[in-house]
Amino acid sequence: MQSEEVRAFKNELRNYNFYLSRIVTLENSIEFCYDRLGGVRGIDPSKEPTHSMPNKELEWQLRDKIESLDAEKRVIETKVKYIESILAKIETSLREVIIAVYCENKTMQYVAIKNNISTSGLNKRMIVGIKKALN
Repeated sequence: MQSEEVRAFKNELRNYNFYLSRIVTLENSIEFCYDRLGGVRGIDPSKEPTHSMPNKELEWQLRDKIESLDAEKRVIETKVKYIESILAKIETSLREVIIAVYCENKTMQYVAIKNNISTSGLNKRMIVGIKKALN
């Protein structure tokens, strides 16, 4: 039987592609806010602008939005790094199988047949591999 840690990690694996696409979306949103903020990319939101904007309220709304988007991006990047660090601890052949099942949404039966192993045997190997990597 699989532990809560293994189950939680499998759920994180299922979300891996979403996390990657969300990071891109957040980066685009942050870039858009910087463009709206002053037409210049790379403005430091912690410093006062060198130019004057007619609407200070809009400026601070944009700065707050940038901060919240950046905070969300950092949280998701931490999750991605965690997933990648655990996957790096798993042997290559098993890692490829785990990625195929949980990230690429291939069926367990398809992957088992491709690797000449029973579905239950494949499941057991994946659970054991993930457990070892988590410890």
